Amino acid sequence: MSRDLVQGWLETYMFANEQDKRQQATNVAKWLANHKNFKSHARHIPRDELIRHGLKIEPLEADGKTQDLSLSVFHAATQTFSGTGAIKIIENNLGRAFIKNLPPLPGPGPALKIDIGEGQPQPLPN
Repeated sequence: MSRDLVQGWLETYMFANEQDKRQQATNVAKWLANHKNFKSHARHIPRDELIRHGLKIEPLEADGKTQDLSLSVFHAATQTFSGTGAIKIIENNLGRAFIKNLPPLPGPGPALKIDIGEGQPQPLPN
């Protein structure tokens, strides 16, 4: 499904004005979806490698304002992820946000004893 989605997006947007847009989109989507090429969903792909495989890349450094804004969001997200239990952030331009956190780590809960007569664990009194 991911490969089909990426192929469609590339064909519709990045390669929209190309004569062989379907073939270019297919080639890039297959390359990106090939586990042998990356071995991990989270692996960084260098810009030069993306360009070699036909993607049209506009360097972030080409526009100082866009670079500053992008890096500000990146650094804020990085700080949030490293300093909290947040694992996913979705935020819109209206200030609404969804933040998914890790579940709490199991801590030392109440000690349990087994009542032989009942056979059910019971919390020990404080």
